[in-house]
Amino acid sequence: MPSAQSKEKQVADLAHRNASLEDMKDLWALMRQTAADIPCSIESESDQERALTEIMKCCTAELSPVVLDAKRNVVGALLARRDELDWGLRNTETINVSLAAVSASHRENGAFKVLIEAILKRNAPVYVEVKAGEGQGLAAELKGCGFSLTKTEEGAELYKWEPAAEAKAA
Repeated sequence: MPSAQSKEKQVADLAHRNASLEDMKDLWALMRQTAADIPCSIESESDQERALTEIMKCCTAELSPVVLDAKRNVVGALLARRDELDWGLRNTETINVSLAAVSASHRENGAFKVLIEAILKRNAPVYVEVKAGEGQGLAAELKGCGFSLTKTEEGAELYKWEPAAEAKAA
């Protein structure tokens, strides 16, 4: 079985690979560090349990890219899962990103772009909800990677990316 290191792809000084359960501790630390910027609440025990459950589900879905710095620390992640309704009823893959987090020290060096490009390579529609008060610059990064705003509700905006028709057929 190939090691996690052999699956990583180097981009500038950042490597990326899919998250695994081995990343739970690092992803939890990243989430605690960036919670105010995401924004998400992790103050109560139930909030923490809900967040850790989502991290675990996303790690086992094998759809969530993480970015590592030169010291092999997780400095960014797009936690994503397959849309079960689309998968079950239509047998099509649609990806829902439930959490996007990049440490403040890596937001300016392309970490979000690396993460977004990694998930777009699956060639499936991708949805990302950006909550009001999000302070990482996620909406601008999504627009820069071809996402379009599809819905605005109180407290959140929903962005969508779809592969080109010829790419879907391939």
